[in-house]
Amino acid sequence: MGERAKGKMNVGVDLGTSNLLIYVEGRGTVFNEPSIIAVDKARKKVVSVGFEAAGLVGKVHDKVEVIKPLNGGVISDIDMIREILLFTFEKVFMSSIDSINKLLICIPSEITETEKAAIMKLGHELGIENTYIDEEIKAAALGGGIDIYTPSGHLVVDIGGGTTDFGVLSLGEVVNSKSIKIAGDYFDKQITTYVKEKHKLEVGPQTAEKIKVALASLTGDLPQDEEGKVLTYSAMGRDLVSGLPQQVSINAKEIRGILLTCFEAIKATLISTLESTPPELAGDLVDNGIHITGGGAHIKGVKKYFEDVTGVEVQISKVPMTAVINGTKKLLKIDKKHYFGEF
Repeated sequence: MGERAKGKMNVGVDLGTSNLLIYVEGRGTVFNEPSIIAVDKARKKVVSVGFEAAGLVGKVHDKVEVIKPLNGGVISDIDMIREILLFTFEKVFMSSIDSINKLLICIPSEITETEKAAIMKLGHELGIENTYIDEEIKAAALGGGIDIYTPSGHLVVDIGGGTTDFGVLSLGEVVNSKSIKIAGDYFDKQITTYVKEKHKLEVGPQTAEKIKVALASLTGDLPQDEEGKVLTYSAMGRDLVSGLPQQVSINAKEIRGILLTCFEAIKATLISTLESTPPELAGDLVDNGIHITGGGAHIKGVKKYFEDVTGVEVQISKVPMTAVINGTKKLLKIDKKHYFGEF
C-alpha cells in the first residue's frame, strides 16, 4: 500500500442497519450513533442525524420525516445514506471531506450487486476516489481478534439490528455465508406485537427496544431484581381500550418466550450453514469454536444456547457492538489486493 497522502486520513465506515460507526486512522472511532436521519420535507434539508434523529421517532409533525435508510440489511434509500454520510463526515472532520484519502465501507452480506455499485458510486460522488467496500462479517471476525488469514475455518455469527449473518472464513475470505432478517429490529417488532395483543397496550419502537435491553434472556435462569424476583419493566404507551396513556408491567419470562421463538429461525440457519460448510473447514470449527458478535451477543444465555445447539465451544466477542468498526482498522492496513473487491 502506498504512503498515505500528506495531511489526509484513511476512514472506515460500518454502515449498519441500527448504527453508523466511523473510524479514522490516528483518531479511533469518532462516531457511533443510530443510522437514522430526520429531514425537513418542504426545504429538503437535513434536520438531524443519529441520536437526535432517533429521539424524534414517533414524535414528529407532517413537515419532518424520520428515515431509516437501511432496513433488514437492505438499502431502502441510497440518497438518504448519502445525506447521512455527508452530514456526519462534515461533522467529524469539520472541514472539506477532501481530507479523506481512502474510504472503506463495510456492508451487509446480503446486499445486491446493484447496491454494491451504488455504494461505490456514492463514495466517488462524495469526491473520494479511493472508495472500497467489504463484508461486515469479515470485519467483525477481524475486530473480534480472529486471524482469518490462516488455512483454518472460523465461524462468525453476527446478530445485528437488521440481520443475523453467518460466515465461515478461511485464508482471508468468506467461504460460506448466510443471512436472515431475524435480528434486533425483528425482536423489537415481536415485542411490540406481543404487548399489543397480551396487554392491550400500544408502545413505540423505542420502548420495545428498552424492554428488550432490560429483560432479554434465553435461559431459564431469568434476570432478577434485588429482592430475588423475576425482573420486570414498566412499559408506558397508549391503552387500546380507553385510548388513554397507560402503564403495564412486563416480566423477563414473557420476553424469553418471544426470543426463544425468534431464535428458532436463527438456530435453523446456523445448522444449515454448518451442513453446507466443506468438511475440512467444518472440522476446524471443533477446535476454533463459534464467535458471536453484534448487539445480540449481549442477550443473556446466548453462549449456552448456541453451545447446546452445536456441541462446540462458543466465544462472545469482547466488544460485540464495535467488532465491525474495529475490523476496518485492520483492513485499512492491508494491501487492497488482498481483500478489496472490484465492483
